[in-house]
Amino acid sequence: MQLIVISGLAGSGKSIALTVLEDSGYYCVDNLPANLLQEVILYFKKSSHPRIAVSIDARSRKTLHLFPKQMADLKQKKIDVRLLFLEAKTDTLVKRFSETRRRHPLSDDQLTLLECIQLEREILAKVKDLAHYIDTSDLSASSLRTWVRDFIDLDRSRLTLLFQSFGFKHGIPLDADIMFDVRCLPNPFYEEQLKSLTGTDDAVIEYLSRHVDVNRMFD
Repeated sequence: MQLIVISGLAGSGKSIALTVLEDSGYYCVDNLPANLLQEVILYFKKSSHPRIAVSIDARSRKTLHLFPKQMADLKQKKIDVRLLFLEAKTDTLVKRFSETRRRHPLSDDQLTLLECIQLEREILAKVKDLAHYIDTSDLSASSLRTWVRDFIDLDRSRLTLLFQSFGFKHGIPLDADIMFDVRCLPNPFYEEQLKSLTGTDDAVIEYLSRHVDVNRMFD
């Protein structure tokens, strides 16, 4: 039996992720109270459902302290459990809520939207520590769907590397574990005949391979 647990911040794309899983044949349960996780999984196991996906978020804050132990217990029972946590930058979340005109799930008459987002981060901090997480700030809905599909097919017995290029003026990706600063290398963009090409084009590869500094970095 395989269990995918989706968690994360409101507005980060949990609904999109759950829809991808449902379309992929998973039996999906949205907004499951954390204290019911083991009970629900036991039911599905008896019902012979091979693939289950549940969404748990900050609305379960009164019982979220039980979640780490529940995850450990499920793994001890030989259930293939994977936890995916979605997040985004605060300004991105504010923009998304503004565009959709939705209320934040934790909102009340006392808290502003920014305070709700901060409170949600604090509530879900321990859940995030257990999870594989994705920052969706710069991801389109289509890209997020692709990432979720890749996560489903992830073979955890193999090492998985994701290489991502970025511009420093846009900030370092939040989920980067290792960052290589290659601003010391020649930049093909400043060559008129190369500026419209990408790093996968032969002309750019040939241009870079002629420079000692580039080869030294690879070595």
